[in-house]
Amino acid sequence: MGRNTHLSNARKSKLMPTYSHLQEVKKAETLLVAEGEKIGVCLTCSYWEVETPRPESLTAKLALCIQPQLEPYALIVSGSSGCNKWKMNDGAGDEAKAYAEKGEEK
Repeated sequence: MGRNTHLSNARKSKLMPTYSHLQEVKKAETLLVAEGEKIGVCLTCSYWEVETPRPESLTAKLALCIQPQLEPYALIVSGSSGCNKWKMNDGAGDEAKAYAEKGEEK
């Protein structure tokens, strides 16, 4: 049995945890992030194709990710999603920035 088959079987037998905020995921999971990279929330990201400013109410809304390396995958993500290709959108607004920082370790 190959490694990928083993991982697939392990996933089938165990439910994956879910989280209510990006900061919870960052605390609970081991995430691979290169030096100088940051995992940021889509609500504050320049690559989340939504007009600004962005109120916290947009966290449940879906939009395309237009980050150049990820665009070929046609990712449809919510405002509460995040990744390590994140780039701050200065126009996101104070409410979006406050949401992103909830529970953040400083």
